[in-house]
Formats: sequence, structure tokens, C-alpha cells
Amino acid sequence: MARPRKKKPTDHLLITDEPKTDWQKALAHLEENYKLYIAGAIFILVCVAVGALIRVSMMMKEQDIMTRYAAAALVEDPAERLEKYQALVNAAGRWTPEVLYRLGETAIEAGRPDAAKEAFERILASYGDSEYVPHATDGLAFLAWNAGDLDDALAGFERLVAQWPNEFIARRKHYDIGQVQEERGDLEAAIAAYRRQGEVFPESSAAQRADQALARLSNDHPELFPEDADPEDVEPVDADAIAQTPYVSADAAVAFDAPAEEANKGADATTENDVVAEDVAPEDTASDNNSTEQ
Repeated sequence: MARPRKKKPTDHLLITDEPKTDWQKALAHLEENYKLYIAGAIFILVCVAVGALIRVSMMMKEQDIMTRYAAAALVEDPAERLEKYQALVNAAGRWTPEVLYRLGETAIEAGRPDAAKEAFERILASYGDSEYVPHATDGLAFLAWNAGDLDDALAGFERLVAQWPNEFIARRKHYDIGQVQEERGDLEAAIAAYRRQGEVFPESSAAQRADQALARLSNDHPELFPEDADPEDVEPVDADAIAQTPYVSADAAVAFDAPAEEANKGADATTENDVVAEDVAPEDTASDNNSTEQ
């Protein structure tokens, strides 16, 4: 009869017990699904690699855009520079608003107002939050002014100073508003705009030109500057006639640069002295008569 096999000391390790702790459960799940975990890790590595490639590609694309942009800006001929900007603008990415504005400026320089207007309008329509919106607004107003459309030009400049008053370009626009108002024949509005330019940006070249414009208008239309009238043109005050009057009126006091109240006090004092003199005179006469009799 076969004898029963003796148990070895390690036989209890072969017995598979149900995992009891969370750690044992995690190890058991990993052991059963290790292929799934390996596939997940590979997928994450692939995603990281693809993301890195995309970032590198974007960096290379932006570098290419900046290189082409810089090369276009260095072209001296406006027509050739315009062509380079036009070839670049649709692939400029986040640089599109800036390239559009440079394109518009170059189009004006090249004598292509239609292309400039299209570029500026595209900025307003598609890139409303861009820092180049005020510049595009100014560009459209300039194009309208150059085309003789004074109403649209004035509306554009006034919108610029109303919506972006702190922008450098807007702080210089009151002079242009004055120029447009002069062309429209509204000289009072032009004077107001020139004066406003001196208030908003007093140390600028625009303020200096505004002062020159004010001097010219003052010379040509002195009636529009009553506050600048020559004092010699004012009718003189008859000082002798006022001095002979016992009561100095308020108007006369102002003419002598003296407060009316002080002048009235002086007149009152004079009247009182006259009364005292009248009261004293008879007594003095009586004293003289007594002296004569003695």
C-alpha cells in the first residue's frame, strides 16, 4: 500500500487565497490584465510623442512666418512688399491682425486704397479684440478723408477718440478732427477741436500744429475769438465824470478795479463829512462875530 506523501514546508504557498486587502486586489488585477496596462502605457507615450512633434511643428511654422514677415518688411518697393504681405497673410496664424495692418499701410503707400480698405475692414470684422482695431479704424477714416468723404472721415476719427481715448494714436486725432471740420466749413467746431488737442496732448507735435491753426484762424476770423480782443478796442471810461459824482456806482467801481462795496463806503464817508461841516460852520461864524464886537 502506497504511503501518503509528506507535505513540504512550501506547499501552503501554492494555495491561492482570495485577496483580502486593497493592495492584494490591485496586484491581482494587474496580474490578470497586465497586457491592458502595457497597451495603455504605450498609448500615453505615443500621445506625448505626437504632442511634442506638433509643438515642434508649430514652432517651426511660426519661425517660418516670422522669417517671411521680416523679409517682407525689409523690401523697399511698396508694390513688391504688398505682394509679399498678401502671400503671407492667409497663413500668418496669430500674427494675422498685425500682418493685415501692415498690408493696409503698404497698400496706401503703393497707391492701392481698395486693398488697404479691404485689409482694415477685415481686421474690424474678424479680429475685434485685436490691438490693431484702433489703428484699422484710423486707417479707414484716413481713406475716407483722402477720398473726399468728410462725414465718414469725421465719424471714424470721433469714434477713435471716443472708444480708445488713452491710445497714443487717439490722443493725436483732435488735430485731424479740426482739419476735417475746417474743410466742412464748421470753424467753431474746428477751433474747439484744436483747443482740445492742446488739452489732451499739450507737448506733442499735433498740439503745436493745432496752436498754429488757432493763430491762423484768429488772424483770419477775429470775430470767432472775442476773448482775445485788444483792450485798446474797448471804449475808455470817463474818469473825471465819475470822480465828480458823489456816489460811485458798482459799474464804475469795476472800471477802476475797486470793489463796489469799498467805493460805496467811500461815498458814504464823504456824505457824512459834508453833513458835519454844515453843522459846524454856523458856530464858527458866531465865534468870529463875537470877536469882532469885542
